[in-house]
Amino acid sequence: MSLAKIIAIVNQKGGVGKTTTAINVSSALGILKQKVLLIDTDPKANATSGLGILTKNINNSILNLYNGDKATRDCIIETCSPNLKIIPGSVGLSEIAVNLKNLNINSLRIALAEIKNEFDYIIIDCSPSLGYLTLNSLVASDAVIIPIQCEYFALNSLNNLMSSIESVKTSFNSKLSIEGILVTMCDKKGRHNKKILDDLEVGFRDQIFNTIIKRNISLSEAPRFGTSVHYYNTKSQGAIDYLNLSSEIIKNKSCMKTKLISKKIPKIINNEKLVLPHKLKVRNLDAYKAYSTNDDNYDKLKGLNKKEVVYYIGLMYNDIHSDVWMYRITKKKNLFKKKYLYLYFNNNRVKQIETKRFKFG
Repeated sequence: MSLAKIIAIVNQKGGVGKTTTAINVSSALGILKQKVLLIDTDPKANATSGLGILTKNINNSILNLYNGDKATRDCIIETCSPNLKIIPGSVGLSEIAVNLKNLNINSLRIALAEIKNEFDYIIIDCSPSLGYLTLNSLVASDAVIIPIQCEYFALNSLNNLMSSIESVKTSFNSKLSIEGILVTMCDKKGRHNKKILDDLEVGFRDQIFNTIIKRNISLSEAPRFGTSVHYYNTKSQGAIDYLNLSSEIIKNKSCMKTKLISKKIPKIINNEKLVLPHKLKVRNLDAYKAYSTNDDNYDKLKGLNKKEVVYYIGLMYNDIHSDVWMYRITKKKNLFKKKYLYLYFNNNRVKQIETKRFKFG
């Protein structure tokens, strides 16, 4: 496995969707079969509680890592989200931010060096300031995601933040780059939001993610239940947006052009069929139509190409260009017990099929 790409999610302005992004992009990357470590460096520890982890119930956290009294691996714990682990936050971080004596600007970079080969992505949720803790995160990172709320004051502070990141790059971390500017809490129907988007395009055209995080009530409700939006409301616009964003991030890593996930996520059992291209109708595909939630004979999908899979069972979370597609295939109300189907493509055809069940706790 190649070394993990370390991405810090940074903005000195609060309320821009920074922690929401950290939780949900980490969850989405895990759903898309990436091994992810989320690090909560915000003294409020909202990313930790947002994944259902109570800081009072854990012995090891980011605080131990900074103090150097625990190995990095000892600070990592499992989450209920597939392929996602976390180094929990701690309110004790606020003391570190005040007492800078004997602190090393490379503390986090050194701590992560020993586990970088164990993950595909390490996502760092930074505190809403440009103090010591955020500086430590920037020194340790390969790239930065900047969430920016679609409003004037957030836009006004963006230039200052970009200047600060450039200073860190010049003085401490020459490899640091901008992964992308992420527009959050956007309502494209609003005239003011359209104006902000236009202004961003003028000043930062090449650095803005194609994905825009739209206003969505599920994104704000999910943390109250200690889970990501993908388990709180898997069909919500927020779930779709963060899966789209994760797809972009994966493509950025492989230097490939991004294709957005379909805005319409059909159920795996769906009577409404897409129009099948004429050239595919010559094949006898009747055997693939008989699907139900109780049908586990997914081996029938082997050999189908992507267009045929889309025709019969839809897209469901999938980037049409990806070689790993994921489907939710049960209707149980308990989201933590839903069963998932993974299709692995080789040369545009289904080569391998795998089903998994992710349980809470």
